[in-house]
Amino acid sequence: MITYQTKRNNEMVLKAVYEGSQHPVEIGERSNYITELFKSNEAYIFISKEVKTYTSFLKVVDSIVLAKRRNYQIDLDSFVNDFLTLEDVVRAFVLRIAYHEAKLYHATKKIDKDEEKIELSLLISSAESIKVKTKISTLIERLNVIATAINGARNWQITPPNIATSTKIAEEIEAEFSKNPDLKVTVLKKKDLQKLNMNLVLAVNAASADEARVVVVEYKGNPDSKEKTVYVGKGICFDTGGYNTKGYHMEDMKFDMSGSVICAYAVKALAELKVAKNAAAVMLLTDNKVDANGTVPESVIISMSGKSVEITDTDAEGRLVLADGLYYAATELKATTIVDVATLTGAMTRALGKTYSGIYATSDEKWTKFESSAKIAHEKVWRMPMHEAFHKPNKSSKVADLNNYSTSELSDCNTAAMFLKEFTNNVDYIHCDIAGTADGKGMGYGVLVSTLVEFGELI
Repeated sequence: MITYQTKRNNEMVLKAVYEGSQHPVEIGERSNYITELFKSNEAYIFISKEVKTYTSFLKVVDSIVLAKRRNYQIDLDSFVNDFLTLEDVVRAFVLRIAYHEAKLYHATKKIDKDEEKIELSLLISSAESIKVKTKISTLIERLNVIATAINGARNWQITPPNIATSTKIAEEIEAEFSKNPDLKVTVLKKKDLQKLNMNLVLAVNAASADEARVVVVEYKGNPDSKEKTVYVGKGICFDTGGYNTKGYHMEDMKFDMSGSVICAYAVKALAELKVAKNAAAVMLLTDNKVDANGTVPESVIISMSGKSVEITDTDAEGRLVLADGLYYAATELKATTIVDVATLTGAMTRALGKTYSGIYATSDEKWTKFESSAKIAHEKVWRMPMHEAFHKPNKSSKVADLNNYSTSELSDCNTAAMFLKEFTNNVDYIHCDIAGTADGKGMGYGVLVSTLVEFGELI
């Protein structure tokens, strides 16, 4: 839990010095270099002119957190400038400190209790900032909840796939989330999925040693309202590609379940913040493996919606489980807005790289609110096109209503979005493809958790 003070404590205070501003002559003018002045018990970090945005400022914050030189009291006011408000500075420090200090899964690493821990505290001391200290205090409390949610998702993202199985994730999420009396957790098992005709989920799960699980997390922040936002998350615990195997290219396939935990922890945060809105998460948990019972290419499966799907590519499994999940959200949970989150297509990574999450929306109004939420969260999103031309390849099957993949359309991220739209029952729909932004260098980012929390309150 990160807190702040309005008065100096005994720790060395760390202040920002921007290039071109007046500063003590002793300050080393190298980017992100910290100069410590022991006589005054002050330190200064030099920030170059290259730092012009919130995103570039995060690198400055990271350098402070990762330096671990001593227990600094960080003078937040000194970091405020023409492109950073005090709220921006607070958000950056709270979330990045929490990010780097998170205790994520490690099989053998233990924390040495005798090891000296470096602690960073936050200071607001200007007269103007102290006037709004109640607002800042509320913001920090909110950000602490969001940071915990982000790290909850990140912990599952990094957990090895032989441990983070569909059954294990479902069991642990149910145990953790059920501690909050404002959350209702339902775990759908194989018999439940069969009864609901969630046959696309079962088809992907056919070769697995672990049964599929669909975990439903519900929060009623406004029981008198019929409005409900449902987050649907792809939870492929490990993706081999099935019979359309990925071959040797299976690095980081444990992260294919990222969407499910991102959605779940966003709803948990909404409940902890006691937001006066209704929200739910649907986690679609299974792996995608190969054995004698596995679903083979060209199989035809009847989805929960009643539409038939020819599985032309078993490595396009994400849109299969999401299809049943979306229809469940629309019909069983009575969603008025559906948002899915998925590491869905390689095409999205080629389109937007690892910088932007690709977003599709059937409603301009809902997109505007989603974009506004992302701006508050300082997460990069880019709206992608939904057009009937992209849907033609999905309707090329000779034996079913739809096929789940076609090589005739190069922009597979667009065809995937149009495929999924078929299962939303005409509910306002936002599709988030985080294939390029969910993880990197073996680490999960918990991307869009913050945006989903903001959206859940704004919608």
